[in-house]
Amino acid sequence: MTDQAGADELPPPPKPSRRADLLAIVFVVVAVGLAGWALRDQLPDVVDSLGAIDWWRLPLALAAIVLGLLATAEVWKHCLAALGSRVTSGAARQIFFPAQVGKYLPGSIWPFLAQVRFAREHGVPGGMALLAGSVFLVVHAVTSVLVGGLLLISQPDLVGRFGWAWVCLPLALVLLHPKVINLLARKLAGRSGIEPPVLRWPDLVAPLAWMFPAWIGYGVGGYLLADPFTDSVVTLALVCTGAFALGWIVGLVVFIAPAGVGAREAVLILALTPLLGVAAATTVSLVLRVAHTVADMLLALRYGLVRMKRDRVHSASTGQ
Repeated sequence: MTDQAGADELPPPPKPSRRADLLAIVFVVVAVGLAGWALRDQLPDVVDSLGAIDWWRLPLALAAIVLGLLATAEVWKHCLAALGSRVTSGAARQIFFPAQVGKYLPGSIWPFLAQVRFAREHGVPGGMALLAGSVFLVVHAVTSVLVGGLLLISQPDLVGRFGWAWVCLPLALVLLHPKVINLLARKLAGRSGIEPPVLRWPDLVAPLAWMFPAWIGYGVGGYLLADPFTDSVVTLALVCTGAFALGWIVGLVVFIAPAGVGAREAVLILALTPLLGVAAATTVSLVLRVAHTVADMLLALRYGLVRMKRDRVHSASTGQ
């Protein structure tokens, strides 16, 4: 189709699955219950570990995470640009961050559907937004495996636990190839009603480049919280960054967990325990979860309000 109206036609969104929602809720409840039972003897130490984190580390860690999330909005913007639709950084944030709240709902489709809706407000065909979200996930996943290699390099004794990451590294590079990205785009194009452009290596440079400051921001956030429990500065920095990256990909694979709740924390605890101990590793992983959730909500609120203000100004100027 050549006209935007035809290109923007999408099939109706899937109806919410109560079975899937219930499964996600059960998963989170069971994960939290099992974790609490496994750590029942460590709970006093976990509380003590929380008190060992200086108060000033919390806002600094939150700021680092926010900067990392802002970088991911640039990744999404450049994925969209590679597909032929360009928006400003401000517009990308107004689309991306309010939609990200959907990842905390059961099911993995909601952020995509929200991006489609918000993108249309900026003149971006919904199909293009859907494709950009898919390419974004691939770039995110591939770089998470590559960055996760830092964990194995810095902690060889963890190879027994995360040896699968070495196997995933060459697979990640294969997934990154433009031919694979194009295959994904063509499959999704059948739902979006548009013909996606052919992506080449130069199209992927900017999205890949912006992912690394994102991982650095997440790693710095973890490092600031874990630093009071060890003197291993360089090793801790590598472990925090690599562990969060591996935790992200595990959380993505365990798709029934909203925003990877439980799965991501399990990886972080396993990775940080050799350096920090079980109690401190648990505390750091839980505080990181809270910090990331707060950062997501703050950015969604900030750019959601900007979006609403823009809509009011537009309505007033058009007399609607």
